[in-house]
Amino acid sequence: MKVFANSDVGLVRKVNEDDYCVFQNNNQDWLAVVCDGIGGNAAGEIASHIVISVLRDAFLQAPVFQKDVQVNQWLHKNLNKANDKIFSESIEHEEYKGMGTTCVGILITKIGSYIFNVGDSRIYADYSDGLIQMSEDHSVIAQLLREGKITIEQAKTHLQKNTLTNALGIWHLFRIDINKIQSNYKYVLVCSDGLHGYVEHKVIQNIVESEKYSLQDKVNSLILEARLAGGLDNCTVILFDNRLDEPYD
Repeated sequence: MKVFANSDVGLVRKVNEDDYCVFQNNNQDWLAVVCDGIGGNAAGEIASHIVISVLRDAFLQAPVFQKDVQVNQWLHKNLNKANDKIFSESIEHEEYKGMGTTCVGILITKIGSYIFNVGDSRIYADYSDGLIQMSEDHSVIAQLLREGKITIEQAKTHLQKNTLTNALGIWHLFRIDINKIQSNYKYVLVCSDGLHGYVEHKVIQNIVESEKYSLQDKVNSLILEARLAGGLDNCTVILFDNRLDEPYD
């Protein structure tokens, strides 16, 4: 297993409200998380950093997971802890009122790979049949698409393109999607919407699956594509290579 990650402020925003982490703990488990802060002037970068800090600290002290239910309980406990901390900070500090964040990630353990999601940051897995979006966006646009009320083309320019239906720190109650996925993936990609919101799926897939680039080159190429598309948002990318047939160059 190899991994590389990077984050870019883009060409328009003054502050990078994304935050991320990639860690391997003493149990040899992996945790990779991307958070995209929301709230603009209301300190979205504070919210995203809180989540990363809570998950990082908890993961470095995590038990050896032996059952699926343990993983689910651990994720629920610590995401709720992060949610409560963001909410409390926004109450105590007037300048933080309204801040929140998305959160998407993967927990790779000896008993399997678990993905989790709150919001519209995404996780993809590349299997033998291609790059597949594994997380479901919690957004107005995604809901309209599922209901067949708009087309994919209409979604690209819809006025509610960036409106979330779920996030951490905004409400006491929030939705957490947790799923165990097949572990025979070649690659796992975790990213903020600064990538998938502006770069076509096929372009992302071609870069991820390219035999020409190293893992670092792939991550930086994905960020470059987001910049070439206008660099309108912060862009964060984590890419795992799970292939057994190294080398990578």
